[in-house]
Amino acid sequence: MGQKDYPELLEQCQRRNERLQKALEINQLIAGELNLGPLLSQIMKTTQTIMEAESCSLFLLDDETGDLVFHATSGRDEAQLKEICRLAMGCGIAGWSAEHEQTVRLSDVYNDPRFNAEYDRQTGFTTINMICSPLIAHGKLIGVSQVINSSHGKFTESDEKLMEAIVQMVAIAINNARTHQRLLEQEVLQHDLELAKSIQSSFLPESAPEVPGYEVAFHMNSAYEVGGDFYDTVRMPDQRIAYLLGDISGKGVSAAMVMSTVLRDIHAELAEGGTAGEILSRFNISLCKTASNGMFVSLILMILDQRSGNMEIANAGHPPPVLLQQQQNIQKSGASGPPAGIITDIQYDCETIALQPEEMILLYSDGITEARNQLRRMVGVKRLLAWLDDAPDSPQACIDYLIAEVQQYIGQAKQADDITLLALSRSANC
Repeated sequence: MGQKDYPELLEQCQRRNERLQKALEINQLIAGELNLGPLLSQIMKTTQTIMEAESCSLFLLDDETGDLVFHATSGRDEAQLKEICRLAMGCGIAGWSAEHEQTVRLSDVYNDPRFNAEYDRQTGFTTINMICSPLIAHGKLIGVSQVINSSHGKFTESDEKLMEAIVQMVAIAINNARTHQRLLEQEVLQHDLELAKSIQSSFLPESAPEVPGYEVAFHMNSAYEVGGDFYDTVRMPDQRIAYLLGDISGKGVSAAMVMSTVLRDIHAELAEGGTAGEILSRFNISLCKTASNGMFVSLILMILDQRSGNMEIANAGHPPPVLLQQQQNIQKSGASGPPAGIITDIQYDCETIALQPEEMILLYSDGITEARNQLRRMVGVKRLLAWLDDAPDSPQACIDYLIAEVQQYIGQAKQADDITLLALSRSANC
């Protein structure tokens, strides 16, 4: 090696050193930045500098459509590219690189039949040469990155190897950022669920008004963290006692948030008084005015006159109650109208029964009868009534017995709907 070669060798060493320093910046970005947007923008700028290119861009795979979607660039008009850049898998150089999961290095892109010149025509940019490499994280394609127009005239084999090393780090960075984002979203969701559950619990009574000669118990088990079922018991101004059990359409947080409005409105109607049918009819009108997105409520309302023992029952599209007597169990008549919130001009009728001493009435949600075992067979009304033939004669014991029967029946199958029960009995000496 002659003395005249030393300056060129020194220049090459300095260039490699600068590139390594810049590559370390990407590693630092991976460790220090987990917000995907700023991360991608910084990585593109750093990659453009390392590769000594006129432009650098990144496309990420849309898992739903299979397209490559433009996400970040350096050296070009980002807004313009975002407007036009969505590539089908296999389309253009980037699409081919993604489809085959191979790096492509071209000295003259217009001589390659895979190159799509339409984007140059739309943007006014002139692509001469490029390197395009797939981004693969944990064996899965997540996108492609490309550098365009080398400042040294063309990209070399050494540039290609460097680009492949960079995109490996980029893929790791993107995967880490996405994982971090999912964890943050899960934390936010968990916080929202806990808040909704706390709000929901505050609406449900911890105990019922004491009524001499009567005993009540209730139970609710949501299929998800927050459910759409609800129950309540209210002493009305005329000293009658209202018991209600319902199911709001939908599940989870949205249904729980609607619950506050539903209970507020029905409390207002209970304060106005009237028969169970009249109260339910007024509540339906109110709900029809405020319900949105197809929301409705199935609801059964019982009003007990403790002096006479008479019980008025109005039913808006809910499973009918079961009257447990000493000789036989009777499922009362079905709904007196559709669920509330659907049809405004509905007048709900009410049925009156005289609850006799040692009799009990049971309200339940369809989470009981529609519970399925591992063979996908439902409990059904017939099986529920058969269970009730052997049920204990106190409300709490009856509910505990039914829950145990349901759990035994479904086994390891997952609970798919909320299960809610309310039982009311009249003592023997009342």
